[in-house]
Formats: sequence, C-alpha cells, structure tokens
Amino acid sequence: MTDPLHIAFLHQDFPFSGAEQVTLSVANELSRNGLEVTILTPHHHEEAYPAGSQRLFRVVTLPEGNVKKSRQVADALCRIIRQESIGVLITYRQITYATPLKQQTGVKIVYELHNTPYYECLDIADKRRESFWANIFYGCGIERLLLSAYRAKYRRIYAWCDAFGLLCESYRQMLLHEVLGHPAEDKTWVLPNPIEPPERVEDEKEKLIVYVGRLSHRDKRVDRLLRIWQLAQEQLPQWRLEIIGNGKAAPKLKQQAVQLGLKNIHFAGYTNQVQRFYDRASILCLTSSFEGWPMCVAEAQANGVVPVLFNSFAGATDLVGNADEGVLVTPYDEQLFAQRLVHLATNESLLHHMQQAVRAKSLTYNAGRSAQAWMEMFSQWQKSR
Repeated sequence: MTDPLHIAFLHQDFPFSGAEQVTLSVANELSRNGLEVTILTPHHHEEAYPAGSQRLFRVVTLPEGNVKKSRQVADALCRIIRQESIGVLITYRQITYATPLKQQTGVKIVYELHNTPYYECLDIADKRRESFWANIFYGCGIERLLLSAYRAKYRRIYAWCDAFGLLCESYRQMLLHEVLGHPAEDKTWVLPNPIEPPERVEDEKEKLIVYVGRLSHRDKRVDRLLRIWQLAQEQLPQWRLEIIGNGKAAPKLKQQAVQLGLKNIHFAGYTNQVQRFYDRASILCLTSSFEGWPMCVAEAQANGVVPVLFNSFAGATDLVGNADEGVLVTPYDEQLFAQRLVHLATNESLLHHMQQAVRAKSLTYNAGRSAQAWMEMFSQWQKSR
C-alpha cells in the first residue's frame, strides 16, 4: 500500500484574506479525500480562523521573510519538502526560486491565479478612466511597455510551474489565447473555489446592505460604493450600509463618508465572524474594478443575501448567470448601480424571490466539486510517473 500524496500550500500569512480562506476549505476537503495536507507560512494567525472552522491539516511555520524571494524561506522549504516527502507545492506567489527548488527536491509546483488573467491591464484601464493625466501618461507608450512586461511575467510563471490553476473556464481560455498565445504544452487546470455551506440560513433578514472584503483602492474601489450610497440613501431611509473589512484605504474611505454626508453607514472593521452579518443582511454590494472569483458573492448567495455588482470581470457571469441569481450592472455606471439597488431594496416580493434563488445557485459551489478537480489533476500526475 502506497503512502498518501503529501501536498503543501505556501502562504505569506495564514489564514488572512480571500485566497487563504479558499486554501482553508480546499485543504480540509483534500484531507477528507485521503491526502496529507500541510500549510507552510511564516505568519500563522490563530485568531484569524473563522469561528467554528475545521482544521484537518497541519501548519508548519517558516522562517521570517518574504515567501516570494527570501533565501531563508527557500532554504527552509527545500529542507521541509525533503524531510516530509512533499510531492506537490501549491502557491499563488511568483516565487523567484521555483526552478532550483524543483531541481533540488523533485517537487511539482502548482501556481494558482486567484484573479482574472491580465488583471494588471484592467488596473491600467481603470487609472486611465479616473485621471486625465494618467490617461496622457499611459497613452505615451507606457501602457504598451507594461503590457509586454506583464505578458512576460505570465510566461515565466508558466515555464516553471507544472500546473497553472485558474478559477473558471473563461479565465483558462483567456490565459491560453490572449496572454500566452497558444502555448505548445497545455498545463492549465480549472480549479474552482469552494465554499463551506452555512449550518443554517436565517430567513428573517434586516434592511441591511453589506460590503465584505479588503479595503484596498486598486481593485476593490469601495469609494464607488460610498458615492452610490450617497445617491441611494434618501430613497432608502430605513436601510443601513455596513462596510466589513479593513485595509490601507480605510482612513480615506472614512473621510470620504464624512465629506459626502453619508447616513446610516458603519465601518465594522475586520472580523472572523462575518457569518453574523450574512445572517442579518439582505443585499451585498461589490464595486470592484476587477476580481477573480470573489468569495463574498458566493458566501452571500449561500446565506440568501442577494449580490449587486459591476460586470467588470469574466467570472461575474459565472456567479450571476441569470437575473434571479443577482444583479449585474454595466461598469462603472454608479447612477445605474444606485437605481438597481433602490429597485431591489424597495421591491419586497422581488427581493424575497431572489433570496431563495441565490441559495439554490450556491449549491453549485460545493467543496466536493472543487476537490474533484484537484484530485483529477493529482491522479493524472501519479499515472504519468
């Protein structure tokens, strides 16, 4: 009888942020499927685990350092992989020591892209829209140079990884054809994000709208949501907006809320008990410039919370496939977003109908579906030995 495959996930901090929450769920499910699973991280935050979450994996603490390039981290990884007979290392970081690590240990490396391919281009497009001077700057050949550099980055990653994981089929096609230009060898795999279904779903919801996620300007653009709330708040006097999360943009966002004269808004900060907000909320808003496959939307749907979001990334139509599963708004029409939000919040029968429909949609995100994709990849590798 052969020993179970030993796999390891590499993270800078664990279990902070969306990517780490995905790993938490995937690691547990792969453990249930008979694999030995280890989390490797310099910073293990015991307090950050969601309340009541399972841990069927082991956590090994690495030396202090940047996991992308630290020599100390690289040396420790090499030692641990050998000692623990780790066969597969999974990372979403662009590790600079990938090739020597593979040569010294024989480990296979899976690179997971937790965003849309070429998200950097979407960031540039957003900057050009927002600023006259940025439009001039990027229009003077800078954008073309950056796009070339981004394409080279993806090709470097594709060269050293043994598998390149993407969140959905549309992203896989985008990477192969638009970014890599039909590579000779197809190493891509669709590795969908799972969610843990809630133990129960509260049917009695409050007039509460939530944003759940990191407060960063570059991608999340919560500043748009604040302007949207300014447009909607007078028509929704009984409703409240809760901003759940923290990040570098938090001080500016709080200042913006004061400047806009926003009412019935609260910045709740970071919490590892986000379930208590999902229990009460009726609507979730997401105003990002780009996303990968936002867990907050799937989690909201599982809890009967209707998502309203900009159709600003390819995965949006996977999450909201029809008008019952959420509200997609043309990017980045804040006036239209406010109108659609008000229409949903003030139409009780529509809101109730959609709350039932989004719960049904969330059943397609089960952890077993995600684990099956991972197990198929590992199975193919073991057959090729």
